[in-house]
Amino acid sequence: MGMALSGLASGFDWKSIVDQLIEVSRAPQSRMKKEQSANSVKTSALNEIKGLLSSLKSSVSSLASTQAIQKKSATFENTSTNWTASANTNASSGTYKFEIISEATASKLTGAVGIASRLDAPFPPGFPITTPLSDLPIGRTITGGIFTVNGVQLGPFTTANTFEEVRSAFSSAGVSASYNSTTDKINLVSLDGLSPITLGASNDTSNFLQAMRLSSGASTVSSSSTLSSPLLNVPIDTANLSGWSSSNVPDSIIINGEPIPYNSGSDTIQTLLNRINDSKAGVTATFDLAASKFFLTSKQTGNIGISVSDGMGAGGLAAAMGLTTGTLSSGVDAEFKINGGGSLFSRSNTLDETAHGITGLSVTAKYDSVTASNNTQTITVGSDTTAAKDAIKDFISKYNAVQGAIEKYTKITVDGTKVSSAVLAGSRELASMSRELRKILYETGKDATGNDLTGTVKRISDLGVGSSGIENTISITNSTTLDSRLSSNAADVINYFTTATNGFSARLGSMLDRLTSDSSTTPGVFKVQLDNITKQNKSLDKQIEDVERRLLSQRSLLESSFIAMERAQSGFQQQSSYLAKTFNNSK
Repeated sequence: MGMALSGLASGFDWKSIVDQLIEVSRAPQSRMKKEQSANSVKTSALNEIKGLLSSLKSSVSSLASTQAIQKKSATFENTSTNWTASANTNASSGTYKFEIISEATASKLTGAVGIASRLDAPFPPGFPITTPLSDLPIGRTITGGIFTVNGVQLGPFTTANTFEEVRSAFSSAGVSASYNSTTDKINLVSLDGLSPITLGASNDTSNFLQAMRLSSGASTVSSSSTLSSPLLNVPIDTANLSGWSSSNVPDSIIINGEPIPYNSGSDTIQTLLNRINDSKAGVTATFDLAASKFFLTSKQTGNIGISVSDGMGAGGLAAAMGLTTGTLSSGVDAEFKINGGGSLFSRSNTLDETAHGITGLSVTAKYDSVTASNNTQTITVGSDTTAAKDAIKDFISKYNAVQGAIEKYTKITVDGTKVSSAVLAGSRELASMSRELRKILYETGKDATGNDLTGTVKRISDLGVGSSGIENTISITNSTTLDSRLSSNAADVINYFTTATNGFSARLGSMLDRLTSDSSTTPGVFKVQLDNITKQNKSLDKQIEDVERRLLSQRSLLESSFIAMERAQSGFQQQSSYLAKTFNNSK
């Protein structure tokens, strides 16, 4: 291994010479790597053009949409109105004056009162209420602590204290407190019969007074509303419904013919309300704690009914909730007029063609009870060329992007005696592609049978779109012509763009499909070229590996030769040293 050190015996740095010889022999390898690098640039350029063509294809598909070309708009004369309107492609063009006389309202079923058991149930009226505060069926949670009556702090109480214990404490503040089972309210009376009653203080920690709906007043004070309430978040069997007897069996409430299932032993009233709201019954169910009533409100406005009944099981929950004996306030239909005609009616405040008879027009009216002039709005229905113009502008932008990319990657520039070629210069495929795009762009359109179109739009130039001088790019050269064709000759524009097989979009789309195809059986020009480049790079990889193996073998051979030379040189030096030493000693 010592002889492997370059020049150890000979004093000659042969390792540097080997490195230089190998580096010179690596020249073919460098050329192949440079060729691979050029191929990578070509791949990037081809993928860019292919991506732009795919984007162009998407734009061409938009041009084939009759919806964009036939689009209609509904505009208001009063642009600050809070009404809204829309028109579909089949809408009848014209100007219409809408007057809303009254809005549609929703039907509402108000449940009956007296559905909750009183606070003193099941005992006779006047019997002490020994129910803990935590269990009082008032629909709200009572918190423990102190509260103030006539400046006197009562308590502290816990939620384990009974109602009777709290009631009797009022006397220490000069007030008599009692519960009236008939009115379902608490009555407070000054013991002297004259003094006003002052309730509450800023440092109270219990909400007892608020829970009992008591506020300061004269010498007599009563709860502002009834107190007993159904309990929404406990099983129905224990929900304090006075007309309900425990059944603990599956049953249903039927609303507008839609059964809403429940199990009184496990489901709560709130769960049932949620099911009603999520069902197909078409109503919103709510509970008003202040009124202690259930309400059903129709999700659809107009003069429609709300029917409620109990299912066939043992339960009668709808009756217990006061819904079968409730009061129905029927909604009303919206009333409106068009162009001063007779009254028309609509279930909804969105007035569609089924209500007013104008094809494709929908108007959402807002009744203004303060400013009468806001109840009359003039609406004009006409062609909306915005979408079609945007589609054409998008096509122009993407077409120009394709032609620009082809020009960028194939151009040859001359600067004096210097000639520079782009990465894809000389590509016959790209040159042919550019010509084919221009040909389809400017040739006369055909009808379904292959004959030339006869309408006002035969070529894209008939839409005010043309080339920008000698460049391959195009632009809108006459916007007036474009607006006129889109608004007045929409049918001709549709024929030009959308005719099957022979229409502009069909012909250009077919070409783009062919060019960008990734099919293995019918590959497009880009797949063919990209696959060829991939094959070339793989071949170059193999050649580079072959060269590398030869260079390693050549380096090994050179190093072995020089090491052998070093060993011979070392042996010669040892012999010379021995001879010199021997003869010198013989003198």
